[in-house]
Amino acid sequence: MKKVFLAIFVLGSLSVISQREDQKDHTIGYHQIVYSEFQVNSHGLGVGIRRGFHKTVEIKRLFEAQFTTLKHPREVRLLPSDGSEGFTFAKVNRAYTLRFGVGEHKILAFKPFGEGVELKVIYFFGISSALLKPIYYHMVYGDDLEASLETFDEKRHDVFNIYGIGPYFKGLRELSIQPGIFGKFALSFEYAAESSSIRSIELGAVIDGYYKDVEILAFADNYPIIVSLYLSLQYGKKWYR
Repeated sequence: MKKVFLAIFVLGSLSVISQREDQKDHTIGYHQIVYSEFQVNSHGLGVGIRRGFHKTVEIKRLFEAQFTTLKHPREVRLLPSDGSEGFTFAKVNRAYTLRFGVGEHKILAFKPFGEGVELKVIYFFGISSALLKPIYYHMVYGDDLEASLETFDEKRHDVFNIYGIGPYFKGLRELSIQPGIFGKFALSFEYAAESSSIRSIELGAVIDGYYKDVEILAFADNYPIIVSLYLSLQYGKKWYR
């Protein structure tokens, strides 16, 4: 009986020691991760959150939710000489992108001795929605000093009709949603000194595809496929389940 208890004690001790060693060894990997991001991209700014689960030592399954602004590359902001608030000429809609995706990250190079920079390749596929909110302007006609609140019509309006930009929340009830899909590919450089933390820089590209043109700007070509390059900073944590 003493030998049985001794064997159980030894096996239990080895298990505890093994678990502690595993947690020190960067090749074992953490089972779960969560992190947020702030993004600058070629069409605006964005924020997002990701949740990850262990798949293999090198691979984690990721789920992502992301919200970004969406500007047309030919937007021109005008600043009136009287010092009043500026506006973007001929902009029809304020546009935003909402994405929900599933993907993976794969570690290409582990941190040497648990320190330094860890290199990962990341990809996502999922649902993308363009949120379009009409923009209202204060419009004037001829010598009429009274301004009316209207959306921009390229057949009726030009820069001389616009007196100023309307209230930001005007048109919120007319918000439209244009569904689509997206794909993302990126490289991530994770540099956190603490093994349970995530501090990383990500460089990548996103392609959003919609069933029709995303109408943002009048007098310009609007497209159903939008390609964005981005740089994001990410913060989060890792833990064993």
